[in-house]
Amino acid sequence: MDDYFDIAIIGLGCAGSHIAIELLKQNPDIKLVVIDNAPSILHKKWSFWEKGIGKWDHMILKKWNHGVFKTDQGSIELDLYPYVYKTINSVDFIAFAKAELQQSNHSTFINATVTNVDEKNEEIKIINHTNGTIHTKLILDSRIDDQFFKDQKAITLQQHFKGWTIETVDDHFTPDCFTMMDYSLRDSDTTSFTYILPYNSRKALVEFTYFSTELVEDNIYDDYLKRYIDEHLKIKDYKIVEIEKGIIPMTTYNFDRHHSQHIYKIGTAGGWVKPSTGYSFKMTEKKAATLVHNYLNGLPLLTDLFTKRFSIYDSSMLSVLRDFNDDGPTFFHRLYDNNDIQKLFKFLDEETSLAEEISIMQSMTSLRMIKAFFKSLS
Repeated sequence: MDDYFDIAIIGLGCAGSHIAIELLKQNPDIKLVVIDNAPSILHKKWSFWEKGIGKWDHMILKKWNHGVFKTDQGSIELDLYPYVYKTINSVDFIAFAKAELQQSNHSTFINATVTNVDEKNEEIKIINHTNGTIHTKLILDSRIDDQFFKDQKAITLQQHFKGWTIETVDDHFTPDCFTMMDYSLRDSDTTSFTYILPYNSRKALVEFTYFSTELVEDNIYDDYLKRYIDEHLKIKDYKIVEIEKGIIPMTTYNFDRHHSQHIYKIGTAGGWVKPSTGYSFKMTEKKAATLVHNYLNGLPLLTDLFTKRFSIYDSSMLSVLRDFNDDGPTFFHRLYDNNDIQKLFKFLDEETSLAEEISIMQSMTSLRMIKAFFKSLS
């Protein structure tokens, strides 16, 4: 009966790792299997904010207490206290989750590709993979359904980016201050910006990012990265030590349609990415904890996973960014200029009161935003 499990997780990414870690922490005796075929995991930085000391501090690459936001309208200094901005390597976090699985007496990791899921049996689901077959009572699936890519009704932007981690000969970076968004160089008529994580005075991740409906060719990112490093950072002598790329959907798509009685979508495939920002690490941590709590207490699995009013806010913001993409810098400047960063972090974490949310929305009030808000209610 070694191929019978309580839960099977398909995919050991951000969501799969969070859920596996939380399940094993809350119920060490659970029979859990994670199936993933990842011969070479892409190196990505997962960044997030939280107050003070966190449970992932033992693996963080770097943390910052200060940030900066820049547009042609000016520079806004961000004193984050009591929040701290942190970044970790995706490979380190996934390796930690895999180690937890390997140390368990009842759970396991299978390096394989899922080829088929049989839903015919109401009690037990059968998963066929390239190394065999397993049976499980519940499936948590991180694979995005193909229907998402065909949908024409949802508001969908892509947060797509390419980043270079560079090392310089001389001191060029301020290690304790990261750049949230710098719109001083952007692709014309788009919401595009540079994001910088300085690891020390001579090493930093410099990333060029778009919030847009369309993707761009690889050389476009390279051209803007070269220009920014040369013209804005004034760095001539550097070497690229690491490259990362990514595409994160920012969407109002209804992922709930892909759940069934014993199969649930998780992570990006379940709509766990914050639609208006693309941030997912801490949001996924919270949703994973809620999902595990629901499972262990016999509650419907999706209980309290989403809050309707925040979905409306996200939809409004996405609508404006899609229809007036060239106005993105002005939109975000108004947001950062009229609200302290602590309130914004709390809002993006979906922990604000209705009064605080009204205050934030009023700070961005424009005819376009009002129209988008009421459209999202329909």
